[in-house]
Amino acid sequence: MGCRPNLTEAAGQGKIYIVVAVFNRRTLTERLLHCMNGQSFRRFEIIVVDDGSTDCTAELIADQFPEVQVVRGDGTLWWTGATNVGIRHAMDRAGADDAILVINNDLEVSPDYLENLHRQWTSMPDTLIGSVAVDIENPDSIVDGGTIVNWWTAKERKLNVGQALSQFGTAYSAPVSWLTGRGTLIPITVFRRIGLYNAKHYQQCGDPELPVRAEAAGFRLVVSYACVVKTHTKTSYGVNVKERYTLRDLESYFFGVGAYTKLKIRWFFAYDTAKNPVRFVSFLLFDLARITGHFLLRLQLR
Repeated sequence: MGCRPNLTEAAGQGKIYIVVAVFNRRTLTERLLHCMNGQSFRRFEIIVVDDGSTDCTAELIADQFPEVQVVRGDGTLWWTGATNVGIRHAMDRAGADDAILVINNDLEVSPDYLENLHRQWTSMPDTLIGSVAVDIENPDSIVDGGTIVNWWTAKERKLNVGQALSQFGTAYSAPVSWLTGRGTLIPITVFRRIGLYNAKHYQQCGDPELPVRAEAAGFRLVVSYACVVKTHTKTSYGVNVKERYTLRDLESYFFGVGAYTKLKIRWFFAYDTAKNPVRFVSFLLFDLARITGHFLLRLQLR
């Protein structure tokens, strides 16, 4: 019988491959890359997948960040496909002890971010580790502390939103139901065991499904409050939801490629995460009622 590797020791020796899928928003990408340049932890590589940007994002990176690897797309990849391209690029050179950090470009981080993330990874090697998100204009205010989902009623409970980050110690971590692209560290062994993000079912908004699949395969999901990302709340808000809708928004809300509320996405998410047919039907019906109610409550007929 072969010896089982010391996972904690392996995680401590590993490299982090940072995958960023971008489409325009050049200024935000530049800010994130400047943040990564200033990290105290240095065992990392950055892979930016530029899916057809028209604002010279790739040229900016080549000029200011020559160490960053840029993979070009033609504009048809969307978030999920672009992220998978970056992950495949990393996996071609990554070892079994390495990990991939999936992070959106509308975030900024402090110089100790990767160091803190690496420390958590060392102590929790069989875990997908998400970051706590705070408002960049008020860095002590939690915007996203993790999500707990009732898999029967589709009800989502957001953890600690609006609370002060300072009241939680850096040792605090919250078990969660899924993780997003807001800074999630995923051991390379996860992708080699369960595959990549599901780009067939989710062109956009494919980030929560893979962690659910990983948990079913035996990995843990946590959000670490030692690992903090600062989100441009005003810039990010409105990507998938709005404060108010009109009837003209009906098509984009239920059928738009980039919409979290796209009916096809909601159907497949219920199907892909259900443990049995009854739970699939229950989750789907409650979920459709939830997103429809969200639209109707914010609908302005004038």
